[in-house]
Amino acid sequence: MRTSFHKIARYILFLVVLAATIYFLYLVREVLFSFAAAAVLAYLLFRPVLFIESKGVKRAVAIIILYVLLFGSAVSLLAFAIPGVVTELSQLTEMIPQYAEDAKEMSTRVDDLNVPGEVKKIFDENMKKINSYVYEGLRGFVASLYSLLGKVLAIIFSPILAFYILNDWEKIRDGTLQLLSPKARREITGVFNQIDNVLLEFLKGHLLVAILVGIAVGVAAWIIGVKLPLLLGIIAAVTNLIPYFGAFMGGIPAVALALSKSMSAGVYMLIAVVAIQQIEGNIITPKIIGDKLGMHPLLIVFSILAGGKLLGFWGLLLAVPLTAVLKVIISWCYLKIVE
Repeated sequence: MRTSFHKIARYILFLVVLAATIYFLYLVREVLFSFAAAAVLAYLLFRPVLFIESKGVKRAVAIIILYVLLFGSAVSLLAFAIPGVVTELSQLTEMIPQYAEDAKEMSTRVDDLNVPGEVKKIFDENMKKINSYVYEGLRGFVASLYSLLGKVLAIIFSPILAFYILNDWEKIRDGTLQLLSPKARREITGVFNQIDNVLLEFLKGHLLVAILVGIAVGVAAWIIGVKLPLLLGIIAAVTNLIPYFGAFMGGIPAVALALSKSMSAGVYMLIAVVAIQQIEGNIITPKIIGDKLGMHPLLIVFSILAGGKLLGFWGLLLAVPLTAVLKVIISWCYLKIVE
């Protein structure tokens, strides 16, 4: 009885300390952003660093070499992409007022038609909603840019912190594990290995598939002669990271812009998008990803809807990997409870 009481007291003390720690981390969440970004960056770069180090290079030198390669690649990509993106964004800002005028003209034509008043009312309400969605989307985009600029110092410090994390990766890992008992150490190591495998499969597979789809949509838009092919490719690549819904979300802007050019261009773009998504869904994804996340489609759909509700677009992107990680943790907790 005494042993049971002491065990319960330890659990309560642990929960209190855990709650206090979470509350403290919440209070300093702005400071933690740099460390969280650095930890994610270090995790992504750890295997490439190990690969370079295996060639006989010291760890610190391997990290510097990788940083130089990534910086050079990023500068080259931005030098190629930014002029095109800026040009296409300026074109987009010029096109939005024109589309607004077209919408007003369409509304005027509807008013001139001999249709019931309720139909006109429904049409006007929907046109107002469309305009509101467009401007809200632009407002949200600008707000996200300001938010990103507000975290510019944190973003600058993240690679520096990631350097130290990568350089002392094993020391940090072993020092943390030393705080645990040998049995807990083995169990925690096993759980983190499972999480690592899940995240690795997701990153390796979905990012590659998304890049391929983005390139295919952008090239198709360029061949058909649709405006803003680079932006359409980027949108298709980003939205393709969202399972099931991403293909539909990424295809709408491409087809809509093609229809603004001509009906035939819209039909060709629709055929191209459907063909790309069919090839991706039936050939590319099964070959590259398969069913390596081990998640039922209903769980994936639920996680996407819940992520979108809680965190918006970022929730849609991060829902599946976070759910896969939670699935591993919950499965481990369940096994511990039933033991």
